[in-house]
Amino acid sequence: MEKKPSLLCVVEDPVISPSSRLRIFQHLDALQAAGISVELMMQPKRGESWRPLLQKARTVDAVLWQKVLISQWNVLRLRRAAKKLLFDLDDAVWMGKKNHVPYVSGKQARRFEFLMHFLDGAICGSPYLEQKIKGISPNLTTRILPTSVPEFSPRNHQKTDNLPVVVWLGMGPNVAQVEAIEQELSFAHAAHPFLLRIVSNRSPKFRSFSSWEFIEWNETEEYNAIASADLGIMPLVDDGFTRGKCAYKALQYMTCGLPVVASDVGVNREWIEETGSGLVVNPGGWTSALTQLLSDPVLRAKMGQSGWETVQERFTHEKLSAQLAITLRELIATLAIR
Repeated sequence: MEKKPSLLCVVEDPVISPSSRLRIFQHLDALQAAGISVELMMQPKRGESWRPLLQKARTVDAVLWQKVLISQWNVLRLRRAAKKLLFDLDDAVWMGKKNHVPYVSGKQARRFEFLMHFLDGAICGSPYLEQKIKGISPNLTTRILPTSVPEFSPRNHQKTDNLPVVVWLGMGPNVAQVEAIEQELSFAHAAHPFLLRIVSNRSPKFRSFSSWEFIEWNETEEYNAIASADLGIMPLVDDGFTRGKCAYKALQYMTCGLPVVASDVGVNREWIEETGSGLVVNPGGWTSALTQLLSDPVLRAKMGQSGWETVQERFTHEKLSAQLAITLRELIATLAIR
């Protein structure tokens, strides 16, 4: 009987880390069903002993460390303990963050570069993240694996006389991205009235725009708030951090059958506009794009359908669970014979 490959996933607490929940925890059953023996451990916090983790690492075929960068000393002892060391990332982790605001960090960049030289493989949430790794370690084995979204039934586009709802979903600190396009939202609203729905843990602080509602985010209701809207938006500043984003918010809109308007940053053009799922815009382009879609329910329905089909083909939990299982088995098997 073929021996099951064994994997230790070392992750952040999923209560505070969406990445752990979305990229590891929700795929565990599928990985076990695919014949991979998976164990989980939380990443040691400052001051905690690394001994249990290092002892466990020595007993498995591979260790998958997720996202968080660690000191050079901890990289070296993890590398020494692990037979094979893999890394999963879905953000520009070489950037620093203070109060959720990214900044250029020499410390993080040095830690990232050091870690890349001691890996056997990396799983990247987007092509941009893969390119960053390849720029440091060209021969490292990498795979692109987007963050998955749940699968829903096709949207029933019924024409109504209700005010169109434009939805934005995100964490509180990122509400500033919506506040930054307030003037363009106002211009679009003047051309074609709509209600802006903010789903977050912080309400916006608009100067004058008043056609909005706030829904407190919670995990069980977020998709209801999206699915009952007509259009999803994803404004982003263009910087070193946002270019590493994996368009997860857009995929959430798309799986609900909503067309998307997003900033032309990172992977958005490839996954949104090139699939016919919406429009990508540069600064100053929000009014035109929103007005175009708000005034044309047929186009909204067409793009929403394209987005839904794109998710069914490439981004559902089922599709990416299977892809993750294949990727991990291939990485472990390939690396094992080197």
